[in-house]
Amino acid sequence: MYNMETLILGERGQITIPKKYREKLGIKPKSPVVIELKDDGILIRPVVTVPLREFSDDYVRNILGKDVIKKGERKEIFSKWKRS
Repeated sequence: MYNMETLILGERGQITIPKKYREKLGIKPKSPVVIELKDDGILIRPVVTVPLREFSDDYVRNILGKDVIKKGERKEIFSKWKRS
């Protein structure tokens, strides 16, 4: 199902996405969207975001200090990834 509306482009190149579309797509103020240039126009889609965890320097040092890979596995893993 396609809906169509005519919008007015503002002086700075901005448009306002109608409320009914924002609500349907879950787009809230300051939500990121992707704009894609297509052969026949512009496609605007909401971005799916994944929250990231922030780790302290001490936590990262602690994790890096632990070697959980079994002896001999490191070489095998790196060879699969073509890294040394």
